[in-house]
Amino acid sequence: MRHHRQWAQTTSQLVLCRRVIEETPDVKTFVFTSPTDRMFCFSAGQYVLVHLKIEGAAVTRSYSVSSPPTRPLDLQITVKRTPGGLVSNWLHDNLGAGDEIEIEGPLGSFNLDDLPYEKPLFLSGGSGITPVMSMLRALTDRAADQDISFVHSARTPGDIVFRRELDALASRFPNVKVTCVCSQEDPTWRGPTGRIDSQMLLTLVPDLHNRTIFVCGPEAYMKAARACLDAIGVAPSRYHQESFGGGSSPQLEPAPTIPSAVRFVRSGIVHNCLPGETLLEAARQCGVYVPTACQQGVCGTCRIAKLSGEVAMEDLGGLAPEEKSAGYVLACCSHPQGSVSLDL
Repeated sequence: MRHHRQWAQTTSQLVLCRRVIEETPDVKTFVFTSPTDRMFCFSAGQYVLVHLKIEGAAVTRSYSVSSPPTRPLDLQITVKRTPGGLVSNWLHDNLGAGDEIEIEGPLGSFNLDDLPYEKPLFLSGGSGITPVMSMLRALTDRAADQDISFVHSARTPGDIVFRRELDALASRFPNVKVTCVCSQEDPTWRGPTGRIDSQMLLTLVPDLHNRTIFVCGPEAYMKAARACLDAIGVAPSRYHQESFGGGSSPQLEPAPTIPSAVRFVRSGIVHNCLPGETLLEAARQCGVYVPTACQQGVCGTCRIAKLSGEVAMEDLGGLAPEEKSAGYVLACCSHPQGSVSLDL
């Protein structure tokens, strides 16, 4: 019997692309295995960092894992080609079976292991389906005896990612109800049409007040979903979302005019951070490693614990309220306001 070692999660790893699946005309799934015969360990809903060199420049992007942890011998990411998107276009045009890339992770608190849930309702829009598809696959692989509702929004029937698998899961498992909604009119479509609103959600999921709701999609979709659920009166404790895009930056306090002392406690380093410099920039100058992806305050990858001091932070959804209350900050968009100590 073949013995598979666990995937080391503390450093980046090379993975081998085993195959590429064309889900829709602009969405591909990349299936990876470990060249060292390791099993992948992650929680359903988490993401990984993809490290690439494109035209000589190092770039990093975060992608949700779309495969479930119940199938640990491979790891899948599902990527939508974005017009003008450097990494998504490179992956679509260049990555094929037999190629190796570097990934890091898993990361992210939007997952089934860290969040309590009952009677889950998964709401997704567009390529935001990827983390909640990992969750649905994990629950059905385990034959979870739970009432599961899955509502996905796409532009047209041809844009519905994983459509055949969703239909198959709904047919196989009587406790799983799947509804796809198309925002554009299509004469071949027999399902709901339009954009989600409170009435549509109540019609599709009448008992949503009693469900734990997981939401992922573009920023506009998540704002609309949250507004609908707030209007219906869903308790905030039942709502969890994955940040999937940036918004407008909040106003910052005026920057200090003199350097701020930043202490990296575990590294034993003190750095004089210049006015306008972020904690991430300070860490890089000192050789202190901080994982990062979007560098816009969205993905939460560069979350670090602040032990003391104050920062001005341009958070665009990368931290949950409870994380902020616990003293976490995002290194990519936090500016020290005087002396600061960090758990790094």
